[in-house]
Amino acid sequence: MSEVIGAEEDAFLRAHSRVFLLGVRADGSPTGWPMVGLYPGGALEFSTYGRSQKVRDFARNPAAACVVAPAGGERALTLRGTCAMVEGQHVPSTGTDSAPPDVSVADGIAEGARARMRAGKRVVLRFVPDSARFVAGDAPRTDRRSDG
Repeated sequence: MSEVIGAEEDAFLRAHSRVFLLGVRADGSPTGWPMVGLYPGGALEFSTYGRSQKVRDFARNPAAACVVAPAGGERALTLRGTCAMVEGQHVPSTGTDSAPPDVSVADGIAEGARARMRAGKRVVLRFVPDSARFVAGDAPRTDRRSDG
């Protein structure tokens, strides 16, 4: 694990995949998308269409943030970093052979998404954090940053 993602953040990311991915539009204004973020370790990965606006936005400006916010959760994890399309990777990874514990997708939908990935219509975006912070009402807060 990096100094940005400690043991507590790692466990949280492995348990929760409800993520709001945030970027910057061409005019400089913020934008965001609700996503399923898969965490194989060290970075979050997202599946999206290759022609999507978010792919164009991150190609122009890789600055990004993520809010990992479980439904009904008492705290969220905020991350800052960079996001870019992964060349040649056709399937995002959880780091295991199973789906994250909070993801439930019907087989037909999941297989259709895998087929679009294999066909190159969908791509993988990888978000690499350089800071992490838990935020919540009364929950303890940690703030980790990389020095690079």
